[in-house]
Amino acid sequence: MLSGIHAVLFDIDGTLLDTFDFIYGAFEHTYKVHGIPPLSRNEISHLMGGPLPEVYATMAPGHDPTALTETHRQFQENNLHLAKLFPDTVKVLDALQERGLKLAAITTRSIRTSVLSLEENGIARYFDLVVSAEDVARHKPDPEPIVKAIEALNIMPSEAIMVGDTTADIMAGKNAGTKTVAALYGFGGKQLLALHPDHQIMELKELLSIV
Repeated sequence: MLSGIHAVLFDIDGTLLDTFDFIYGAFEHTYKVHGIPPLSRNEISHLMGGPLPEVYATMAPGHDPTALTETHRQFQENNLHLAKLFPDTVKVLDALQERGLKLAAITTRSIRTSVLSLEENGIARYFDLVVSAEDVARHKPDPEPIVKAIEALNIMPSEAIMVGDTTADIMAGKNAGTKTVAALYGFGGKQLLALHPDHQIMELKELLSIV
């Protein structure tokens, strides 16, 4: 196990919460509402991770990314029940908390649903800090959200490990100087291995053998 780690920073979607239907459903709903030919879920997975307006600008050029983002977020506000715990999420958070580690959740999702989805699933209480889209000027893969969390937790980058399932998560951790764990069970899958994360896990419970 790693020594000198004092905090674990988690992405939310696809890492702590099973949000496949919550996320893909929002994209599919948005395409339908705006009359856009839909992408496959596999195509969507390769474009996810960054700020939602930028994702839509790439996915649907010629359409207003602000309007698409608002439709997406409204769907999520109305369908929080689609965000569910992975089987080992509570067990892992319990264990990390018992070990005295500080915990933070860092997401590009809007504050309109980020904290609510953690509360709905009974895990908001574990986190010392939640950094959402509106909390920063620059989003993952920029290091700003990670740096903000590190400063708030009063630790050094080398004392933190970032756990996430998208390219943006792993790159944000690397750019901020933290250790990284690729959650290969999430949206990014094995494509994350090309980024050479420090560690990889196929199930969240495997994190307990790392930290």
